[in-house]
Amino acid sequence: MPWELDYALLSFTQLKKSKYYIDDKDSIYIDVTLNLSDYLINWKDTSIPKSFFIDKFKSLQPLLKDYICNFKIYEGDQLYGGLNTIYESTEEHIDHYIILNPDMYFSEKLLFYLIESSKHINNEYFIVTPQIPKAWDKTWDLISNSNYSNVKHKDWNNLDVYDIRNYQNSHSKSIELIPLNIHKWAGWCDLYNKKMWENFWSNNWDGYGECDHYTMLLSQFAKFHGVDIQQYILKNQIVYEYESGPLKNKNFSNYYKKQMVMNNIPNQRESFFKQLPYEYKKGIKKLINKNIIPNSLKL
Repeated sequence: MPWELDYALLSFTQLKKSKYYIDDKDSIYIDVTLNLSDYLINWKDTSIPKSFFIDKFKSLQPLLKDYICNFKIYEGDQLYGGLNTIYESTEEHIDHYIILNPDMYFSEKLLFYLIESSKHINNEYFIVTPQIPKAWDKTWDLISNSNYSNVKHKDWNNLDVYDIRNYQNSHSKSIELIPLNIHKWAGWCDLYNKKMWENFWSNNWDGYGECDHYTMLLSQFAKFHGVDIQQYILKNQIVYEYESGPLKNKNFSNYYKKQMVMNNIPNQRESFFKQLPYEYKKGIKKLINKNIIPNSLKL
């Protein structure tokens, strides 16, 4: 979204640093979309013109010149968002996929570790998930780093992302792949192999929504029914949102948002979860039809 461009600068800078650790034999494609949707934003009454965001978006692009990039600007009048970009980025020549939101901090070594770890996994379907420090309830403890075990769940949003960065850079910790029996992730720099991506994501949503939640439910169901599907934790590689610490209350987004007028549209989160039970059953039927799970299963 246009108000996330300053976060995009931080992410692009990390990706620029990341390239120095990547094997030259690994080809990395990056799709970046600036969403200036007329459906979401009332540009007529917004004090900042589209051209400002377009020019700023273009000014950041040289930071990614070491990668194979596809930069897109969406200016249509339809519901459009992150879910659409997932479908658009699905291509035959891609072996693994990573979802990266612009407001996520990740270390410059994370991309290297994600790629290298994927080369040592033999499961038919898999996902590799970095750790987080803490989140709002105990279900997230599955992917939380042990250094933050004493932090209370209610205090998760009081952590400082730069303290987390300092801890990760100043402590020499071994990087390990740890398998999980119960799946848990949130689309925070996770890596999906091709078969996982193409069979466990839905292409029936537009805009924004917790499609990772749908995928997590579907993959857990498949695992219960004997499918060779596995989530791994990338232990001691920690990601976190930049909107914690010094940017918590007066963050980069607010400066732009307060000058923008949003259209009155249905709540996308509510619409997503209203549709989720139907899509979940539809996803199971798709797996049955593809013989991924037993066709003798009755719903």
